[in-house]
Amino acid sequence: MIMISLVKATDFKKTSGNVIRVDTAWDLFLPGSKGDLNADSIADVEMLKNWLWRQLGRKLGYLKRRDGTKVTVVLPEISKAGLEFIVRTCSFWSDEIYMEEKGNRKKNLWIAPVLNVFDIPGKSDSLSKLASWHHNAFHSLLSPILGSAKSNIRTYLIPSGMTFARFHSHTSREEFYLVLEGKGSARISDHKVSIQKGDLISKPTGPDLSTQLLADLGDDLRILDVEIWPDIDKRSKDLVHYPDHGELDLFGEGWNMMVPDEAIMSFEDSMGNYETGYVRHLDGSWDPKEIPGFPIRKKERKTKTK
Repeated sequence: MIMISLVKATDFKKTSGNVIRVDTAWDLFLPGSKGDLNADSIADVEMLKNWLWRQLGRKLGYLKRRDGTKVTVVLPEISKAGLEFIVRTCSFWSDEIYMEEKGNRKKNLWIAPVLNVFDIPGKSDSLSKLASWHHNAFHSLLSPILGSAKSNIRTYLIPSGMTFARFHSHTSREEFYLVLEGKGSARISDHKVSIQKGDLISKPTGPDLSTQLLADLGDDLRILDVEIWPDIDKRSKDLVHYPDHGELDLFGEGWNMMVPDEAIMSFEDSMGNYETGYVRHLDGSWDPKEIPGFPIRKKERKTKTK
């Protein structure tokens, strides 16, 4: 039987075998947190979860249960919410998770990967720490405690007369919105449609389809929002277009910048003159330029009309 033993760093005695030093990793990813979670450090919480997930994956897995592997997870000074976060992650990898203190083993701490989206944060200490006011709405991020690596799963309550996010589209993230409570409107490209409890709104990548949810019919709107990323750790670069604001934001490592969407134009001229030297300007015009390996692009002569 696979078993995970949780041990506080103060009680840990160095041994050989399968040891995962969460105490060290916690200080690296969440320095100064004293073993607690913080909604302002979501990205760091996710990195800690992904790191722990990989460590567990190297050592455990339900197809390996006959190995009788035991893993010791060393904990830092930790809050109730922090401990639940660790136990929830470990519960995907083992049916038996025990806290050991001074050689004594307490009851099995295993937690099922189940949350009631109508009762959030409910009794979950870790989820309550990952809830905050965000974009004028009460927001709870579920992904870190649901083991998700390629998705952002969250719920939020949009107060009447408000919205949660700009009218926008993504190039890398697929997004789905499920209306849990209330009624309102969804802007979908040039259309505006009424939405109500049970409606599922889809925004796949590819068409650059802009959407926005509005609590504009006198009710609050409670939404389950699922973003799906193409890669683990959510490191994909993503172009997010805000048509109302005239902005194209470039998100991702090495980017994090904005250009006015008036600069967007067809690339036919670029591809048609791929093997020539020139420089493009913000207004779309260009000038010849010496570029290694290419002949200089020639300006077209303007012919006079009679």
